Amino acid sequence: MKYFFLFGIFIFFISCSSKNLPSNYLEFKYEQNISILPTLDENQNFVLNDYKKNFFSPWHMKITHKNPEQIFWSFNFYMNTQKEFYFFNKQKIPKTWFEKQITNANAKDFLKINKKALVIKNSLLKNLPVDTPILLDPFKQGEGIPFDYAQDSVLNIASAILVSHYTLDKRFVFVNTESGWGFIPAQNIEFFSDKRAKIYENLNFITPLKDKFPIYDKDDNFIFQTRIGALYPYYSEDKNFYFGKIGSLKFKFPKSKAVKFPLEFNENNLKSQLTQLLALPYGWGGYNYERDCSLFLRDVFAPFGLYMPRNSKAQSEYFTQFNISKLSNQQKQIFLKKYAKTYLTLLYMKGHIMLYAGTINDDILALHSAWGVKTKDDGRLLIAKNAITTLDIASDKKEVDSKDLFISRLSAVSFLSLSQEEKEEISNYLQNINSH
Repeated sequence: MKYFFLFGIFIFFISCSSKNLPSNYLEFKYEQNISILPTLDENQNFVLNDYKKNFFSPWHMKITHKNPEQIFWSFNFYMNTQKEFYFFNKQKIPKTWFEKQITNANAKDFLKINKKALVIKNSLLKNLPVDTPILLDPFKQGEGIPFDYAQDSVLNIASAILVSHYTLDKRFVFVNTESGWGFIPAQNIEFFSDKRAKIYENLNFITPLKDKFPIYDKDDNFIFQTRIGALYPYYSEDKNFYFGKIGSLKFKFPKSKAVKFPLEFNENNLKSQLTQLLALPYGWGGYNYERDCSLFLRDVFAPFGLYMPRNSKAQSEYFTQFNISKLSNQQKQIFLKKYAKTYLTLLYMKGHIMLYAGTINDDILALHSAWGVKTKDDGRLLIAKNAITTLDIASDKKEVDSKDLFISRLSAVSFLSLSQEEKEEISNYLQNINSH
């Protein structure tokens, strides 16, 4: 009886103290469920050839310059900045450590190999040949994990790359990808001849319907884990499986977990893809194989054959873009409700991008992967995942300045699909507002 009494006292104090603890996490106004969202405004057929052209661009890109400062930009960033960097254990990284990694990067051998290859294992693309995260300020809410400054992106298995050269220790290769240059483990690639690459480009492909699903070979040995947004080649199929080969790795893929590329762009398919990604952790630069804002959008639309660049600014500029930075918050809301197309409009602000998801109860909704909202003391109220939010989330928080709300920071909108007539109407509308 004594133990039950003590246990009850313990639970009482834990419960009371939990209620008094300040929360760093934002509450969502709407249920985090894709089914609550509005319907798709219009179906689209994206230009498949454009997607494949970008997907295989590393095999066809002609490199016309060897500007080391541009290609190896991170070297100056780490060595010439006054900022201090840290390891994951919150110990400062000495400049001598960076010097060692830069030496190992072996930049003098740039393009010495210059051969086509295929990624044969999901890989993290780094701007230095290291495994360890490089953090700016682990004691600050908006820094530390998951903000690994060495982390640039994720390369899915079966991605086309061009290999420039090996690092001095042969552990990494420096590669060109459709999203930029970087280092990946040397064991994660397989070289392709020109003939083999040409055959590979003309294969049929499937795209997964489920994220992080294990794929096996015919003997049930694990091969890789799926990622929404990836493409995998296949050469045959039966009633239950697609059979494919990535380099020398043969796999079988359950038909219930994949579809032939491209996936038809309609409401059911789009919401199924979004459901797979909703609530997954935020991962800056693809940290721990998760997604940041631009990776989230890339992977949502890739299965449908719509290509998007890697970073948020480039994504916004890739489509028909309109500057709305001079509009008041009220004018922005009126504009979005009048012209934005549900799931076909990108909402951009410096360093972040979101997908317009329509309105519920007059609230404008966005789908995005976000770390959080900045506070007045330069902290963060966290979202920390792929989420459905309003544009004015945190507007009720006294510790947040109104200028740091998403709606206040919103500076441009981009349309994935827009007729010439619609373009002229929007241009005239904004011109009329800005002239008053």
